[in-house]
Parts: sequence; C-alpha cells; structure tokens
Amino acid sequence: MSILLSDRDVLRRVCSGRLLTALVLLGLACCLPAAAQEQKGWQFDSLDPNSRIFKPDAQQVYEVLLRMLDRWNAHDMEGHLDVYWNSPDLLVVVGSEQFDGWQQLHDSYMNGYPNRNAMGFIQPKRIQIRMLKPDLALVLTWWSVAFPSSKAEMVGNSIMNLEKFNNGWKIVASHTSVNEM
Repeated sequence: MSILLSDRDVLRRVCSGRLLTALVLLGLACCLPAAAQEQKGWQFDSLDPNSRIFKPDAQQVYEVLLRMLDRWNAHDMEGHLDVYWNSPDLLVVVGSEQFDGWQQLHDSYMNGYPNRNAMGFIQPKRIQIRMLKPDLALVLTWWSVAFPSSKAEMVGNSIMNLEKFNNGWKIVASHTSVNEM
C-alpha cells in the first residue's frame, strides 16, 4: 500500500522542518552571545549586588587589592609596594609619568612621601576583576584619596594586570589616571 501525499502535505512537512531548524538556529544565536559575554565579562564587580566571586583566583586577586589598599591606609609603604612585581620589567604609568622597574617605582614613592602621614587615605569606589587566563587577571578600579592636612581630594582610576607567581599575585603593569577635586 502506498501513501500518496498531496503537494500541500509535502510543503507542510518541509516548512515545519525548516521552521524547526530556523527556531533552533535562532535559539542558538540568542544563547551563544550571552554565554560568550559571560566568559569575556567581568567575573567580579564590587558595585553589582549580585556579583559573587566564584573563581578562587579572582578571590585571591581581590584580596591582594584589599591588602594593597590596607597597607596604603596604614602608611606602610613597603607593604603597599610588596603587591608589585619586584622586577626591572615592571611597568607603572601614573598620569604622564612612567616608572620602569620596581626599584624606580620604590624610589619615587619613598622620595615622594618622606612623611608617611602625608600619604592620605584611599577609599575604593569600585573594583572589577576579569580573569584572562588562570594566571593572569585584568583589574579596573575607581578610588578617591583624602589628605588629612588638606581639604583637597584626589579621584582616579587604575587598570592593572596581575600575574600569578610562586609567591602570589603581583601587579606586572598598571596605568593610573588622577584628578584633583
């Protein structure tokens, strides 16, 4: 017994198959960018109440940044500088000034703040962390610094690359922009 299909039945089956295929492709097209954005986006944002640090490495990076800020506020210059990679290949740019190597950065900070109480107190406004690789993180921070001897306040942002070494996460490159308020 043979089944004869009318042209309308054949067209209906072909169209429903195409429709199903089109819907599947449309669904994938909508889902893939969202999944890719999640992989490429910030894994942590301190302003996002739903942001949680799920990756242990991102948590370690966050703790390093908090320790760096804590050491600055304690006016512990050596502790603050301990977060930077102690290498001649360290690159730090602050405004239009470039520091090549840890020693140059160290000397500049030590000479710039002979009175450690003049360092002021830094307040982080926002911290974002993106893990680029298991041993490399990109960090974007916004902050302000208040100085006890002045009503002036500085605001700025910094972008930093941190690399994981045997002795922990270290800043290997950073750029800071600063404005006085």
